[in-house]
This record gives sequence, structure tokens and C-alpha cells, in this order.
Amino acid sequence: MKNVILSHDDKVRIYSVPDEVADNLDKYCWEFAANWIWKNPNGAKLLQEIRGQKVAIYGSTDFIDYLNEWIFPQQKSVLIEQLNYYDYELPEKYKDYPQYNF
Repeated sequence: MKNVILSHDDKVRIYSVPDEVADNLDKYCWEFAANWIWKNPNGAKLLQEIRGQKVAIYGSTDFIDYLNEWIFPQQKSVLIEQLNYYDYELPEKYKDYPQYNF
């Protein structure tokens, strides 16, 4: 397991995820956001209709649920720490972690 930084809005969360996810974070996040939500019936809970248009509304916690339920159910990802952060420098100890902003 390796640590990654996932963010959306003003929340930054440090998660421990399977090595495969950390090493290919962009790929896994993109697959979740661009494909799984839209094509898998289980992703439908993240879709809403706004002014006649279907939109996906999700964040890092939804991505972690996806990993834990569908992709790596035997290697559960866990929250390590949440930072209140918005356009500020990350603490030095997190500088080398893979990052993805939803």
C-alpha cells in the first residue's frame, strides 16, 4: 500500500491505496470518472439530471468506494489524513505523493 493525495473542492485527503493504484493514479481516476460512472449501472448513483442534462457529481470519497467495492475489494483503501487546503502549499512531507484532483 502507498499513500496518494486526492482532492476536490477545498478538501485534500491522504489515502493509503494499493500500489497498483498509486503507481497508475491518473489511469484509475480517469477510468472511474470517464467510464465507470457513465457505463456501469453501479455508477448511476453518481449521476443527476440538472436542467435536462445528465451530469456526474462525485469526489475522492466516491473514488475510494469504487476501489474498495469493485476494483480491489481484498486490499481496502483507507483515509490517513484530511487537510483543509485551498490553493496553498502542501506540507513538505507530502510533496512526493502521487496526486489527483477531481
